[in-house]
Amino acid sequence: MLCGLLEPTSGSGQVAGFDIMKETYKIRWKIGYMSQKFSLYSDMTVLDNMKLYGSLYGLSKGKLTQRIEAMSKLLELSDLQKRTTGSLPWGWQQRLSLACATLHEPLILFLDEPTGSVDPVSRRNFWDLIQVLSAQGTTIFVTTHHMDEAEFCHRISIMISGKIAAIDSPRALKNGSDAPRSMKRFWRL
Repeated sequence: MLCGLLEPTSGSGQVAGFDIMKETYKIRWKIGYMSQKFSLYSDMTVLDNMKLYGSLYGLSKGKLTQRIEAMSKLLELSDLQKRTTGSLPWGWQQRLSLACATLHEPLILFLDEPTGSVDPVSRRNFWDLIQVLSAQGTTIFVTTHHMDEAEFCHRISIMISGKIAAIDSPRALKNGSDAPRSMKRFWRL
């Protein structure tokens, strides 16, 4: 709903200052989205995928070249640009997905289970990259079932049956100030 992909059944909300019921088209230009399932073209090269996604976001040729270079450097994709995407290990495919989702420098980035099925080293590296993007001013929403990953976040929202059961910093939730009793067992030390 926040990405403008599903219409809310009730309520109201805004993303980047735009109404989720009436201005979904405007929202899409301000956000980046990386799905849990790899959704890029596996028969295209890394560079061709980035060119395609950058052009879909309306980046000029000069800006696209600049952003591809910047994201390739940040995500260590420079040496892989001529490789076919499908030949890359899963962790590198996820890095490419992240690059494509951020080429247009979105204000808000939605990451749906970004480290699912990724090895532990790639998983940690990926979180380092998320921290860099956050430090650069991007607001990042992450869905995860891994409570150790949730601790990297500044604020956590725990959802139960589609409703927010608790929302606070990881430390406050671990201390039990706002967490429902059923959730406290996830953070036992």
